[in-house]
Amino acid sequence: MIQIKKTILTLALLITAATGAWAEGYYNININFDPVYKPEFTFFMCNVMGPDMPSGTLYLSVDGVSKGSFDVDNGMCSRQISPALDAGDHTWYAEFIPEGGGEKSTGQRSFTIDQDFAYVYIDDPEQSSIEMGVGESRNFRGHVDGPESSEVNISSSNDNVAKFRASSSYSYGFEGYIDAVGAGTATITVSFAGNKNYKAAQSKTLTVTVLAPAASGPEVAWNKTAKTGTFTMPGGNVTLEPEYYPQAALTAAPTAINNVPATTDGAIVKAGTVKNIGETANAQGTVMYYVSQTALDDDALLALAADQWTADVPTAESLAQGQAYVYYYVRGNDSDTDAENFSDGDILAANALTVTIAAEPTYAVTFAEGVNPEPPAQPEWTASPATGVKKGETVTVTYTGSKKVIGVKAEKKAKASAGPVTVTWNNDDITGSDNSFTKDGVTITAGDIDFDEKDFKGGGTFTTTLGNFTKIEVTTSRWQASGEGWSGSTWTGNASSVSFSGEIMDRGEGTVKFVFTIEPTN
Repeated sequence: MIQIKKTILTLALLITAATGAWAEGYYNININFDPVYKPEFTFFMCNVMGPDMPSGTLYLSVDGVSKGSFDVDNGMCSRQISPALDAGDHTWYAEFIPEGGGEKSTGQRSFTIDQDFAYVYIDDPEQSSIEMGVGESRNFRGHVDGPESSEVNISSSNDNVAKFRASSSYSYGFEGYIDAVGAGTATITVSFAGNKNYKAAQSKTLTVTVLAPAASGPEVAWNKTAKTGTFTMPGGNVTLEPEYYPQAALTAAPTAINNVPATTDGAIVKAGTVKNIGETANAQGTVMYYVSQTALDDDALLALAADQWTADVPTAESLAQGQAYVYYYVRGNDSDTDAENFSDGDILAANALTVTIAAEPTYAVTFAEGVNPEPPAQPEWTASPATGVKKGETVTVTYTGSKKVIGVKAEKKAKASAGPVTVTWNNDDITGSDNSFTKDGVTITAGDIDFDEKDFKGGGTFTTTLGNFTKIEVTTSRWQASGEGWSGSTWTGNASSVSFSGEIMDRGEGTVKFVFTIEPTN
């Protein structure tokens, strides 16, 4: 334990980078600020020098802000400025007017308030812990508020880790160094036992963590593009430890969209989103997708070429009815700036989304109005097949009339209609034998269809080849379906595929009825 007797503060302890001053006028003004940052006040001393030791008034400003006027007695003054000056660089400017009048003198100088040390206030702790490296020394100063004279004790819990080395003491505190001796943790305790003028005992502890020096090794010159590095072998074994850029991360993973009709351009996932780079709007990377209708393992995914992955959200356009597997990962942003460079996310089969692809939609082929004779006359033009035609299927057009034909022009139309199409399913229209039922261009695929009871159970999806649904109205003896866009027994929106959950049940009462309002699209 080291014991320091508090003594009288001397001007020498307050000398900072602000020693000396330039002056204009009869007297030379010198002001020295305590370089130690204290949160409650800043102490300074002034010295006005000339042929005599004058008395008078000193007007002081710091950084252009007035700090008031101070009496100078025999060329000396000492005062506190409150609030305290912040740590950092400052400039003072002073004017001195001698007692009884006379020529004004001025002075100016820059100075620094230092906080690059572990400063201790016993009654108002400003710092409770520090880290140091072995062999490092740190300035260590403290203050006891109140006592006129006392003993301040400084001790270390482990001198082999950190110890206090005194440099000086003064009337209100202590000053010295903490020396980091060896790796570990030690507690420096500053204590005041109390006295007749200030009876309360006080103490303050500072936890010092001393870090072992890092093992030195050769520098590896890394070529990021070639992914190679070189170093010069030292006289000893070398252990290499790769350093990686952080992986790009998701803020939201992609999610599956089920029951999109096969061969259509409807998205089968809701896109994932990637975290931004720090506080910027730039993403850490891009979500990449790969779609397969057979399940793949990790090895098969890693064997895929980079150009087999796409940043485009996958659709059902090249898929058949059934299950599809959507694999995804985040391709990290590639930049020459370290803070903007990210590694790729993991490519894992476990991340796959399993998506159900609905039945492929079918289409109808018709002839323009007035081309064929009205029944019962035999039509001159026929198309085969004319209904239930799938995308990509070949249609044969035949003419049996007597005119010479240049060719046939085909137009892609959902339905020749000037307005919305209405498709109605009544109780007797619901027929079939499996979980899919189609009538007049509208298909339902459900978990279970009871064609005898006219019930749809376990949720389902309506699709249409005629355009987009804008409204679906359901009349039944029991309605329990729900889902996005549904309100009661009515759905409104604009989509070619509409899903529901729950059940649409008739209970054999013959009241089930659907009315679909469809807006044709070309």
